[in-house]
Amino acid sequence: MTTSPATSGGTGAPANAKKKSIVDKWMQVAGLPAALIVFVFLLTMPTPDGLLLQGKAAIAVFFSIFILWVTQSLPTYLSSLVAIVLLVITGAWSEKQALGVFGLDVMWVMLMAFFITSGMEKSGFAKRLALWIVSKFGHTAKSTLATLAITNLILAFLVPSTTARATLMLPISLLILKVYKAVPGESNFGRQLAIQQLQFNNISTTGILTATSPQIMAVGLIKDLTGASITWMDWFAASFPIAALSVFASLLIGNVLFKSEVITPPLEDGQTPLDAKKEFKEQYKALGKLSKNEIKALIIFALTVFLWATDGHHYAMFGLQISLVLVTLISGILFFMPYIGIANWKDAKVPWDLVLFSVGAYSVGLALDASGGASFLLNSLFGSLNLASLGFFKLYAVVIFVAMFSHLVFTSKTVRTIILIPTIIGIAKAAGVNPVALALPASFTISDVITLPPSSKPNLIFYSTGYFSVLNQFVYGILVLLVKWILLVIASLTWFKFLGIY
Repeated sequence: MTTSPATSGGTGAPANAKKKSIVDKWMQVAGLPAALIVFVFLLTMPTPDGLLLQGKAAIAVFFSIFILWVTQSLPTYLSSLVAIVLLVITGAWSEKQALGVFGLDVMWVMLMAFFITSGMEKSGFAKRLALWIVSKFGHTAKSTLATLAITNLILAFLVPSTTARATLMLPISLLILKVYKAVPGESNFGRQLAIQQLQFNNISTTGILTATSPQIMAVGLIKDLTGASITWMDWFAASFPIAALSVFASLLIGNVLFKSEVITPPLEDGQTPLDAKKEFKEQYKALGKLSKNEIKALIIFALTVFLWATDGHHYAMFGLQISLVLVTLISGILFFMPYIGIANWKDAKVPWDLVLFSVGAYSVGLALDASGGASFLLNSLFGSLNLASLGFFKLYAVVIFVAMFSHLVFTSKTVRTIILIPTIIGIAKAAGVNPVALALPASFTISDVITLPPSSKPNLIFYSTGYFSVLNQFVYGILVLLVKWILLVIASLTWFKFLGIY
């Protein structure tokens, strides 16, 4: 099997990584001892009331491994394997649970996403789609990124799964990066595009109630605990404008943080941007009619999107439910099936080093959830702030901030929703304010999981392309979420009042 062009040598480092800065070198040197100090300190400190030993161990592993991810003192795949060992020997998680993460649905979805991408690329259909987008809307880097942002917002209405949308956008994104000759680990345009795909995916989800099940669960909890019914349109009217503005903010921040090295696709000597646009149109026309393999890819891809989009209606249509994971697996099989598909085993481009990173990263997150470590950190934070004594505006700002960034310690959006929403409703009642005024805006942050690779499946899928580091994603994600937090605070004084949320 070949490895992804994004990586080489199985190190987790980009094939053409640029020269490290002095800061990068110092971080790399200091990261390992810093991680060791943090690990020993947290593991040996007295266990606080309400925290199990397993939870304390999981917290120690999480923060120490997080330091290794950010500083890259060890290759990310190696630090994640170390994390699995630490989880087991500290008692944070059992060996069976830690090693069993490789069999979880997220890993299968990620693997099949690269199988689907390999099939789409081999058929030539992904190239056709990429050239069509670039020739129509992508004659500049900025217009390409804006087009992909709008595409993600539209897909949030049609495909009720963040993972499915990420799998759909992956082959198109990679082919666009090839058109722009973006080198993994070196190209700022590549960093922007890859990180923005996971940001657009997750943020656009927050604008549509039905775009992910934890949001539906949050609305159900609000109804059960307060009696308030939130409709699809209530959610859309309140949250979608915030989501759209946040996507726009992501575009602006990305252009400043990772200023693109290209303005247009690479030009030949003497070419102008208009010449390049004309050339891409000619390249697209030169593809001619769909080939036999492209037609096969189109049929398989259309079937896949149809099954993703109709996820809630399978039983009525077929008499059985076909899960998202199974649909993705079927699609990967069809692309590689003799006579039916297009690709073979040699065509499969799976970045195994990054798959191993994902296994370890997900293990740490799940152990933090399962051990009670994540809920302890959240409850301790809420408890230390004495929120009931604050006025509504300060209370709202603090609660939304904590809700938004609580995903840093929760891998599961479902678990986070179950813990977060009832806790916030309890805080609101204790403070004597309308619970919906806090719980509903907090629900708008459930899918804001854009800071770390293991925080969501789309994050893992796009991190596995090798175009950005953990630190790149973390810094970019924090900045975008701070802007969204400000937008939500402003909305509490304006838009939400106009809508009558409180």
